[in-house]
Amino acid sequence: MFGMAVSLGAQGNSPAQTAPVFEAASIKRSTSTRSVFVPPRFKGVTMTADNVPVEAVIWVAYGVRATELVGGPDWIRESSTERFDIIARAPGPSTPEEQRAMLRQLLEDRFALRVHRETRDMSVYVLTVLDENGRLGPALRSATKSCAPAPMCSGSVTQGKASYRDIEWPAVVQAIAAPLDRRLVDRTGLSGRFDFDLTYGRGLSADLADSAVDDIFTAVRQQLGLKLEPGRVPMEVLVVDSVSRPTPD
Repeated sequence: MFGMAVSLGAQGNSPAQTAPVFEAASIKRSTSTRSVFVPPRFKGVTMTADNVPVEAVIWVAYGVRATELVGGPDWIRESSTERFDIIARAPGPSTPEEQRAMLRQLLEDRFALRVHRETRDMSVYVLTVLDENGRLGPALRSATKSCAPAPMCSGSVTQGKASYRDIEWPAVVQAIAAPLDRRLVDRTGLSGRFDFDLTYGRGLSADLADSAVDDIFTAVRQQLGLKLEPGRVPMEVLVVDSVSRPTPD
């Protein structure tokens, strides 16, 4: 499996360096024609990523959302056809933070990735309560049954529809944010646990094949009694300074 792998970070490390690094890793250009990819995941000491764009590896390694990563060439993007199959072996069992550290080192060693963090004014959507008296829409209600301390009683998500029972408010915000192309800033002041159902077009606009389906903005307004508006707020982003196609195995 690792016959063509390259040893990473074994030579020249300072004795003070204690962060683990992959013992070996193989990176190959994916030949898949699928758009679907599997991001980095660990099973025991083995990490694999299938048909993955480079930016998706960066998301996992640095713990950022897609909207929090800026800069870099087009070939690293999720929209690019340039994808990679990656398999790597850790020196032993590892924590999630150690796994992210190993991924960061892999990106530095094999993709010559250099990044920095900075604060920029970014385009976002701001979520507020529509009614000045705080009334919510018919599809957003205080939970009628408690399953605490479980995060929810039940939930399901399909394309264009989300339905949950007894879900914590931050998770409601995440569900609303899922189809958006910008980060969502919650300024509703709401908290607690809720039942809610939301049906919307598959993208940001309405599904033209079904005139009865609302776009996400109309759906949030009419069904939940909330308002989504564009805005700009200062937020920390990860900036790609430089990156190169991977060194060969």
